[in-house]
Amino acid sequence: MAIAPEGTRKKVSDWKTGFYYIALKAEVPIVPVAFDYSKKEVVLHDAFYPTGDIQNDFLLLKNNYKDVVGRIPEYGFEV
Repeated sequence: MAIAPEGTRKKVSDWKTGFYYIALKAEVPIVPVAFDYSKKEVVLHDAFYPTGDIQNDFLLLKNNYKDVVGRIPEYGFEV
């Protein structure tokens, strides 16, 4: 299953949490995927099992998206 943590294709200031709680409850990993249009590449990061500490887990997950440029840069999420 693929879920966009932003919950939309527009600019947002923070992620929604549904994807996190689904993975936590199902005891399955989250595999962060980045579509970096500036480098024309798709990056699959290591699988991450949520710990239940959402604040710390989100910090770790968001680090996967540093320096990633989306298709519409002005809609990009700032890490």
